[in-house]
Amino acid sequence: MNKQPKTAIILCTCSGIITEKIDWDTVRAQLAEHPDKPVVTTDELACGAENLEKLATWLKEEKPERVVVAACSPREHERTFRTLLASAGINPYYLQMINVREQVAWVTADPAQATRKAARLIGAALKRVRHHRPLVERHVPVRTDVAVIGAGPAGIQAALTLARAGRMVTLIEREPFFGGMPVRFEELFPNLECGPCLLEPGMGELLHGPESEHIKLLTLAEVTEVKGSFGNWQLSLRQQPRYVDPELCIGCMVCAAVCPERRENPWNCGGELAAVDGPFVGALPNLPHVDAAHCLKLNGQECGACLAECPVEGALDFNDTIHDSVVEAGAIIVATGAEELPVVPPAFAGKDNVFSAYAFERLLAMTGPSGGELVKGDGSAPASLAIVQCAGSFDDAVTYCSGTCCQAALKYAHIAAAKQEGLTVTRLIREQVVPGINAARLFGHDHSHVVRYGGLGDLTVVETPNGRVIVCGSNGAEVPADMIVLCGPTVPGSGTTQTARLLELGLDDAGFIAPIHALSGSFLSPLKGVYLAGTCRGPGDIREAFASGTAAAGVALSELVEGRDLTVDPQVAVVDAEQCAGCKSCIRVCPYKAISWDEATKTADISDILCRGCGTCVAVCPAGAITAQGFSRAMLRAEIEGVVS
Repeated sequence: MNKQPKTAIILCTCSGIITEKIDWDTVRAQLAEHPDKPVVTTDELACGAENLEKLATWLKEEKPERVVVAACSPREHERTFRTLLASAGINPYYLQMINVREQVAWVTADPAQATRKAARLIGAALKRVRHHRPLVERHVPVRTDVAVIGAGPAGIQAALTLARAGRMVTLIEREPFFGGMPVRFEELFPNLECGPCLLEPGMGELLHGPESEHIKLLTLAEVTEVKGSFGNWQLSLRQQPRYVDPELCIGCMVCAAVCPERRENPWNCGGELAAVDGPFVGALPNLPHVDAAHCLKLNGQECGACLAECPVEGALDFNDTIHDSVVEAGAIIVATGAEELPVVPPAFAGKDNVFSAYAFERLLAMTGPSGGELVKGDGSAPASLAIVQCAGSFDDAVTYCSGTCCQAALKYAHIAAAKQEGLTVTRLIREQVVPGINAARLFGHDHSHVVRYGGLGDLTVVETPNGRVIVCGSNGAEVPADMIVLCGPTVPGSGTTQTARLLELGLDDAGFIAPIHALSGSFLSPLKGVYLAGTCRGPGDIREAFASGTAAAGVALSELVEGRDLTVDPQVAVVDAEQCAGCKSCIRVCPYKAISWDEATKTADISDILCRGCGTCVAVCPAGAITAQGFSRAMLRAEIEGVVS
């Protein structure tokens, strides 16, 4: 008969919280009759510093081979008691911890029943701990580089904060320019500051300042796959060809001037671009890019107009191709942003001069399709402007308030009235939400009329002899509306949805990435080493974008400390090569991309750095060839037997 290992049991009273319901004296009396003959001690507060020293001395004297601790949640103090075992010369993974505080004392009203439950759980732990094996943690250097996905204000701020601390940053942006939405807005709420001017200092530092040595900016790039975990991420990137060499191009845009092919400008909501062109005046980096779908040369036709006129030989590179690469980083900051939901209610469908909020922003901008002139589609000036707030909010599709649309509507009313004297401006509101410092400033200069309406279904657009009006069915109001702006809700950007899927991050009810806690952890994702900034977390303004970018970078800096090793948890899955049948089922289901196929041995191979010990592969393996170290089948069977026996 195999000799059972000597086991020590530590019973914690948690300053009386546990013993209010659990009678440890009764439990000790039962343990005295246990066939394993464990040694038992009771402590008032086992996690206290002085108490831990006394417990370490006791363990050294008793020399147990296994230790069971009945206390609070392992999430709170399992690391504490593993450290205790190590200090007593015992392998930390010979520990089995039982949560008798939250799972017994706090949820069981009857003390006698609570005592019986605790005794049974301890008995189960004694059976399980017999099967524990000595595991050894591995230490590898932590990567201190950071990948930032999204180069809007939040992403730029995060990258600059990290670069100033000497960290290497890869800033990944899928557009041909960076700056996000605000770089396209001429004036920002509430002080009507110039968006590009506000961002330009940071953008200049990113491109040309001392920080640029630490930042690698990749435009036209997207993340296609993510592997790894905190301290050791691997991001697969795909960068579309620009067909322009950024090292040689001087940004003169002569190529755009001579290009014979034209296309619609997707960033201006109006106007045209050449097949080789920059998105809009002032976009950075100041480089054109070639749209392969419209370029005559790339579509097999005889055209070399841009090549003939380009003053720098080699600046245009039509042999450029898609570039795939892998970026290794210790942390990831997601700053993928949000966008306006395009809403065209039936009453407004097919009507001329109906603008989304973004399209109206570009119309008002000096770099927009009309050069900043407030004009209708036929080039004439409007006599009246109607701004419909909450256009699409508070309905079945979007049930929440975005918080920033009202700010934008107030800004539009002010700017439009300033641009055109005598313009009649009316804001149709359901609710009005304009919080924040300085928000009242524009209210003091608001020359618009305000009409309350009950919902988009309540509105009708009618052509009258005196011009177009919006009729509110709920109150009979008629609002003059030569030009209409629909302020739609803010929804997650497509980049946010894609990145959440790649990282397997949870989404909230609105589809934004859900932080670990809305108040205390709004910059943290549930996945350690992945931080959130800007509007990927929910609607917000540029002030919050800057603040959250700084915050996310700060958290990354505090956790990715230079010289600190990354501890690789040994409680990972391992493959028995002799039993592996080569079905590759484990590779398909692994959520952390930790399993690869070893062609040499024809077996699955699990990376201990990437594995998180979730056990998915263990469950799916039909041959039983995979074992979760620390959670073996023998351990779990023994624990179940101890509970039910």
